[in-house]
Amino acid sequence: MTDPSKIREPDAPFGISSRRVEVSSEETQFINKIVSTILAIGMYTTIGFYLIGLTLLFLKGDSVPQISLQYFHSFGSFLASIVSLNPQSFLYLGTVTLILTPVSRVFISILAFWREKDKKFVLVTTMVFLVIVASVVVGSIFKINVG
Repeated sequence: MTDPSKIREPDAPFGISSRRVEVSSEETQFINKIVSTILAIGMYTTIGFYLIGLTLLFLKGDSVPQISLQYFHSFGSFLASIVSLNPQSFLYLGTVTLILTPVSRVFISILAFWREKDKKFVLVTTMVFLVIVASVVVGSIFKINVG
């Protein structure tokens, strides 16, 4: 008798089966809880950094700055500007957190689909993640400014 897991679906692209291993609703709820917790932490952290940055900006009487990566020459200078309570640093950190929150959700989805042995969605979600990473790398290398 043939093992059902070894049978290839005739319509499956690239030999990737759309069959999934049954996952308990408890496990699905657990994964959803992790994702929602990560999104909530990211949102509250972003709001916190923005509030700190805007409060410092108001207290120092500065105008709203145009933040650019050239402002920070190294990671050490960035940390020094955080310690010195520079408003631009907190606004920049808020923006980075805002960007990383949905990216972390995509990464968690890859792990969840991997655990469910859903190869099709692991492949699709991994491709989305790689496009995001490639966009950041290309933008960093070529200093692409949008707007």
